[in-house]
Amino acid sequence: MSEMPPFSGRVAVVTGGSRGIGRAVVLALAREGAHVAFSYRKAAKDARDVVHAVERLGRRALAVASDAAQPDETEDFVQKARTELGRVDIVVANAGIAGPAGWEAVSLPAWRETLETHLVGAYSLVRAARPHFPVAGGSVTLVSSISGLVANPEFLPYSVAKAGMLSLTRSLALALAPKVRVNAVAPGWVRTGMTAPLHESASSRETLRRGIPRGRWGEPDDVAAAVLFLASDMARFVTGETLVVDGGGSLRWRAGVAD
Repeated sequence: MSEMPPFSGRVAVVTGGSRGIGRAVVLALAREGAHVAFSYRKAAKDARDVVHAVERLGRRALAVASDAAQPDETEDFVQKARTELGRVDIVVANAGIAGPAGWEAVSLPAWRETLETHLVGAYSLVRAARPHFPVAGGSVTLVSSISGLVANPEFLPYSVAKAGMLSLTRSLALALAPKVRVNAVAPGWVRTGMTAPLHESASSRETLRRGIPRGRWGEPDDVAAAVLFLASDMARFVTGETLVVDGGGSLRWRAGVAD
């Protein structure tokens, strides 16, 4: 077997790569040989830290301030990645926001922001990257959520947006076949900045942990490992699929079993 990293010489483009799951994905891809361009919205210091971490791994990194909800900015981000790093092989649509809580009082602007960040953002990223994939093909992974598979009225716009990403995954898998594979990951409870209020509350953290058969919350690296698999040649015959990464937590919900 070759000792060359599996993504050696390849270039990955990741949205929302400065923190949380996105940061873990960027670093995991770099460890496996990829040069990485990633976008961030506001966390400039965090983005610089990620660039330095990638460079310490011996890879090239490019951080671009870009709002996933703005197609023109996404197009510019991908063009910069192509110009600076030379190619686009791997695309990961990770950028997202929690969106508003509740459902009756959610404003239309909040609905639009949530849907545009997740759905329009993912679609715009793939559309911008498509002309740059090599002749041999490429891979796309959309970071959805378990909330796209089970009902979540407390964060209705977020749940609907994530469900839409799963439908987008299947449709794009057909639209881009046979050249490009398109898959999704659906994380459950993962310890990130977005879930920090729940994780920092001892009672909430423990209540949720008890519902996870694996006995712990997920970590960003758990999701990054799934993204690596889907982007790799090991998944060369996998497209249009959703890989759930939740430690088995959704099994109870799907079976209708209450804690």
